[in-house]
Amino acid sequence: MLTRWQLHRADQVRVREWDDGGVIYDAASGNTHLMDPLGLELLALLRLQPWSVDGLVAELGDAMPDDLTPQDVPRLLKAKLEQLARLDLVTTA
Repeated sequence: MLTRWQLHRADQVRVREWDDGGVIYDAASGNTHLMDPLGLELLALLRLQPWSVDGLVAELGDAMPDDLTPQDVPRLLKAKLEQLARLDLVTTA
């Protein structure tokens, strides 16, 4: 079965962005998290619909830094998704 990631409690997550990152406020937990641009982009995409890592690679692959190999991109995205899951901001569907 294909794992799909989705935003957890989308209606309770607030985002404030700047050029170099932003903050996420989770009203359910009361926690605020400093977020890098990749984390913010992932949360924005997951707010729209659930995504697989492969789908995110296809969507974001061209925006990844040039020094990453094609094998690094899925690992980077999966690691970021797992970080967001530890913060209880995303979950798997």
